[in-house]
Formats: sequence, structure tokens, C-alpha cells
Amino acid sequence: SSGINAEWPLRPGEKEYLKDVYDNFFKPFSNHLQVEWTNINTEKRRLDLARLDLDAAKSKVRGARTPEAMQQNEQKVRESQAAFDRQYEQTKILLTDADRKSAEFTNHLEELVRSQINFHENAKKLLEETYAKMKK
Repeated sequence: SSGINAEWPLRPGEKEYLKDVYDNFFKPFSNHLQVEWTNINTEKRRLDLARLDLDAAKSKVRGARTPEAMQQNEQKVRESQAAFDRQYEQTKILLTDADRKSAEFTNHLEELVRSQINFHENAKKLLEETYAKMKK
């Protein structure tokens, strides 16, 4: 019977601990992975496509047989280069933001560790109190 009573005080602390861990670590980290990394991968694919377009445009310049074709192809290279540069900057901004958020997640990880320490300290205290009551 004493063993059953010893477990009851842990349950509210356990629920608080799990809620704290979910709210302060898992939920923000999960959102970050789902949203941010999906965006980064999308922009990275766009950057790869822009690079392929630029390479194709440069190849057409080398293969041009007339001055008019070369001029048209050089214009296409300039347009492709501008599109690539814009996409590069967009991807760079997202990656820089991801680095900043990585530092934020270090803070979230610290909160997770803090929550674990608090939970285990409280559990230890409750077990010590229960043990002392059992000794009486």
C-alpha cells in the first residue's frame, strides 16, 4: 500500500514535465523541421534548376553559328545569370536564418535539460519524503 501512495505524487509532476518538454522543445523543433527545412529544400531545388538553365544558356552561346543567334543567346545568359543570382540570394537568406534558428534550438535544448533536471529533482524529493514516512 505504501508503494502505491509513493507513485501518486509523481503523476502531476510527470504530466507537467511532459507538457513542458513538448511545449519548449519538441513542438518548436518539429515545426522548424517541417516548415523551415521544407522551404530550404524547395529553394535549393530552384537554385539547382536556375544553375542548369544558366549552364544551358552558356552552351547555346558557344554553339551559336550567327551573330544574331549569339546575341540572343548572350541575352539569355544575362537573364539566366540574373535569375540564378536572385535565387542564390534567396537560398542564402534562408540558410542564414536556419543558422540563427539553430542557435535558438540550442536554447530549447537547454530548456529540455532544465525540465529533466527539475523533474528528477522533484521525483527524488518525493521519494525521499515517502521513504522517510515509511521509516516512521
